[in-house]
Amino acid sequence: MEILELVKSHNGFTSFNPMQQKAIGAGLFDKNIVVSAPTASGKTIIAEICALNSILNSGKKVVYTCPLRALATEHANDFKAKYDSALSIKSVLSTGDFDSSGAYLGRKDIIFSTYEKVSSLLNHRADWLSQIGLLIVDEIHTIGSDRGPTLEILIAKLRLINPKMQILGLSATIPNAKELSEWLGAQLVVSDYRPVKLRQGVYLDGMIDFVDSSQEIGEEKDEMISLSLDTLKKEKQALVFVNTRKMSESIAKKLAPFTFEKLSEQEKNILQKASQKILNVLETPTLQCETLSNLVKSGVSFHNSGLLQKQREVVEELFKKNYLKFICCTTSLAAGVNTPAYRVIIHSPYRYTDYGMQRIPVSEYFQICGRAGRPKYHDTEGQAILIAKSEIEKDDYISYFINGKIENADSQLGSETSLRFHLLCAIATGFIFDLQSAEKFFSTTFYSKQTGAISGLFTKINFLISQLVGMGFVQTNEKRIDATPLGRRVAELYLDPLSASAIINALKNQKTHELSYLFTIANTSEFYPLLSISRGVQSELWENLQQDKSKLAINVDVEMFSDNELLPKYWTSLMLNEWIGEIKEQAIVDTYKVQPGILRAKLKNADWLAYSSLELAKILGLEVHFAPLNKMRKRLQSGIKEELIALCEFRGIGRVRARRLYNAGVKGVTDVKNIDVKDLEKILGQKVALSVKAQLGATK
Repeated sequence: MEILELVKSHNGFTSFNPMQQKAIGAGLFDKNIVVSAPTASGKTIIAEICALNSILNSGKKVVYTCPLRALATEHANDFKAKYDSALSIKSVLSTGDFDSSGAYLGRKDIIFSTYEKVSSLLNHRADWLSQIGLLIVDEIHTIGSDRGPTLEILIAKLRLINPKMQILGLSATIPNAKELSEWLGAQLVVSDYRPVKLRQGVYLDGMIDFVDSSQEIGEEKDEMISLSLDTLKKEKQALVFVNTRKMSESIAKKLAPFTFEKLSEQEKNILQKASQKILNVLETPTLQCETLSNLVKSGVSFHNSGLLQKQREVVEELFKKNYLKFICCTTSLAAGVNTPAYRVIIHSPYRYTDYGMQRIPVSEYFQICGRAGRPKYHDTEGQAILIAKSEIEKDDYISYFINGKIENADSQLGSETSLRFHLLCAIATGFIFDLQSAEKFFSTTFYSKQTGAISGLFTKINFLISQLVGMGFVQTNEKRIDATPLGRRVAELYLDPLSASAIINALKNQKTHELSYLFTIANTSEFYPLLSISRGVQSELWENLQQDKSKLAINVDVEMFSDNELLPKYWTSLMLNEWIGEIKEQAIVDTYKVQPGILRAKLKNADWLAYSSLELAKILGLEVHFAPLNKMRKRLQSGIKEELIALCEFRGIGRVRARRLYNAGVKGVTDVKNIDVKDLEKILGQKVALSVKAQLGATK
C-alpha cells in the first residue's frame, strides 16, 4: 500500500482536506516544505506522510522536534498507537537528560523530542545524527521567541551534518513565512483552511459582537457567569484564558456551582473517581491538591504551571472526554497539548511583565483562538470571545486583535546570552575552529538571512570569544579557536557559560556547607525565575543573610551592592534548604508562595544543577565536593535529611514514609531486612511493606 493510502487507512478517513492536498501537490516527498496554516488544520497528518515516506521508502531516520515536552509526548503516543505495531516501526520519545549522547536512539526509526534535547544531542556529537533523512520542526514560528536561537542553531547544525536532509516546517500563520521558507530552501504552502469555522467576537453587557453578526446571551452580575451559563445551555465546553495562576483558580471556583448543576449522575461518578487520583498524587496532599480535587468533582478545573504533571494529565484527559466543562487556564495551555473547546473565552488580553501590564502579542491571541472548535464533537463553528469593560475597549480589541496584524517571527540570535552559549557549543563540537569557520557557520543561520550580513554579529562574537577565554572555556592562537576540556564539559552539560563560571568559582572557594551548594544552584540563570519576596520579610531577610554569609561561597558584602537579585537568590536557596530539612510541603507552599507544580519543577532543575556542579568538580579535581554533592542530589530528589538517604532508595518510600520508618527504629537497609513483615505493615501498610520486602528478595 502506498504512503498516502496508508495514512488515510490508519487515520480512518477517505480523503485529505484542502490544506493537506495542497501540501501533497507541492512535492511533499522530495522537497523541503514549510506549511503555514491555522491551528487544527491537520498539519500533523503532513508530518506523518513525510515520516512514513522517509522510514519505509527511503530507509532514513526521522527526528520530530517541538518546543514543549507535553507536545512531543502527545505526538509520540499518537504515532506509536497508529503505526509502530502495524508497520514494525520503532518510535521513541526522548526529552530528558541533557548529559547523554542517546546512543540507543540510533536504533530507532523516529525520535520525538524537544528543541533543547536535540540541541544537547548535538553537543554530545551523537553519531546517529548523520543518519537523519527528515527533520520535522513543529511550531517553527517559535524561531521568533526566546527559544528561537536554540531552534535556529540546531537547524543550521543538522543541515551542515546532513546536506541532503529533508526539512518539514509546520507553522501557525505568520507574515514572514516566505522568508523562513527561503532560508530553508523550502517550498512554502500557505492555507487558511480550518475544519471548523472560527468566529471571533467581543462580549459586552450581555451581547457578543462577532465580525459578521451579534448574539445576545443574557446578562448576569458577572460576565464570566453569563458566558458560562450560555455555554452550558448549549451543552458545550469552554477554555477560559486568564493572566495569572491565582486568577485561574479564582474563576474556576466561581463557575463550579453552576457547572455542578448541569452534570449527569454518570459524569459525577466519573469525576468523583478522577478527583481522588488528583488528590493523592503526593504522599501528603497540599491545599491546592484538595482545591483542585473538589473543583473537578464539580466539572470544572484550573490549569497552570502550579499543577503537578500527573494532575495536568488527568485534567486534560477529562476535558478531552467532555467530562470537565470548563478549564480556567493561563496562556501556556494555548501552545500545549490538543485540548479543543467549542468556545474560548479570553478574560483579559493583558499579562504582567517586567514593564507592567502589557498586551499579549497578536500571534499569541490567534494561538489561543486556534483552540476553538471541536471537529470530534461535530461543532459547526468555534467561538473565540474577548471580554470588554466598555465600548471603547470593545472597539480597541476588535481593531488590535481581531483585525490586527500578526507579528513577524524574527531571529533572536543577536541576544548576547543566547549567542554566548551557542558560540561555546559550536566551538566545543568543531563547527567553529577559527574566524573563517565562524563566519561560514553563522552565514547559514536565519539571522544572516534576515540581516543580509553578520558583520554586526561578529563584533559580539569577538567579544564573547575573549570572555570565554577569560572563563577558561576556550583557548585561542593565531590559527585556531578550540574549547578546553572544561569548556567542552560545560557545553555537554548544557549550561550557560556565566552560570558554569559562577559554579566553578563557588566550588574553588571550597565551602561545603549545604546552604552554600543551594545558593550556588540559585545563583544561575537556569534557575530563573527566582522566588519573589514580600516587602514585609525583606528587612529580616537581610539580617539573616548577614548571619549566614560565612556559609556562602560569595563575598556577600560586595555582592549586596552589585547584584540586585542577591536577596531573591538567598530566599530561593532557603526554600530549597527547607525542602531538604523535611519541612512539610504545605508549609513551604505557604511561606514561599510557590505552588506544588512549580516547586517540583524547581527541584528537578536543582537536581540537574547539583549534578552539573558535581561533574565540574570532577573535571577540576575538587574531591572535597564529591561526597557532599552526591548526598545533596539524593536529598533534593526526596526532600530529606541525610539520615534518610538509604531508606529513600526503596521504590515507594518517600520523605513521609522514610521518616516514619526511621522514627520507628528502622534506620537502614539491614533494619528493613531484619524487621518482620507484619511489623513493617504496621508502619507502612500492607501493600508498601510487601513491595519493600520484595525489593530485598524477601517476604518475611
